[in-house]
Amino acid sequence: MDAKASYPQGHYHISQFDQQQLLIRNQVSLVTSLLRLTDSETPFNQINAFLKGMVTNRKLNDATVQRLLNLRTAVAFITGSPEGFELLTFSHINDLVTAGVGLGGGELRKMPVVTRGDQTVKLPLPEQAAVQKDLLDLRLDHSDYTDRALQAVAYVLHKQLFSDGNLETALLVGNQVLAKRGAGLLLVADDQQAAFRRVRHDFYRNADAETFCRWLYANAIVGPEGLR
Repeated sequence: MDAKASYPQGHYHISQFDQQQLLIRNQVSLVTSLLRLTDSETPFNQINAFLKGMVTNRKLNDATVQRLLNLRTAVAFITGSPEGFELLTFSHINDLVTAGVGLGGGELRKMPVVTRGDQTVKLPLPEQAAVQKDLLDLRLDHSDYTDRALQAVAYVLHKQLFSDGNLETALLVGNQVLAKRGAGLLLVADDQQAAFRRVRHDFYRNADAETFCRWLYANAIVGPEGLR
């Protein structure tokens, strides 16, 4: 493995078996991180307790429970599925993420007005043929899988491809690319989430994908030695 490379070269090069074990062992951490990015009010220990089947001293509301179950299913999907760097796979991940809590799961966004972070903006509607071409170009232009994973995260967020669940979908897509190439995990730790929100806000404002990807590369890609 190599944890000292510089962007855009991959941080990690581990065996497929070790990569899968890394993802399996850290499913709870990944699900917790994904939920906390959009629901910072639910305590970390309550989420962990629920996912581990432990008794909690605070009842989670139904919407939070549904989202946790959805995220757990989506993480299981990227753990066991073959990599598919195309719209069909992105859409399926979004459908899993938004089941029972969002509208039009898996379908490209049909409304021009979206909420990104704390801003409401009007964006062009994503068109299937254009998105498919963009993903092909992204795959051809970014041969390093770590770089490709991070660029995919930036693309989904910038375009707001779906009506709901874009953040979770983007990070799960990035993780699927990393997972299939032994490149570690993309996980925003609890102590990095405030910084991530600031960087994401800046990205929404200036569309500077390289700066956004560099931050993820430096702060959110982890490997076996960081997740024991």
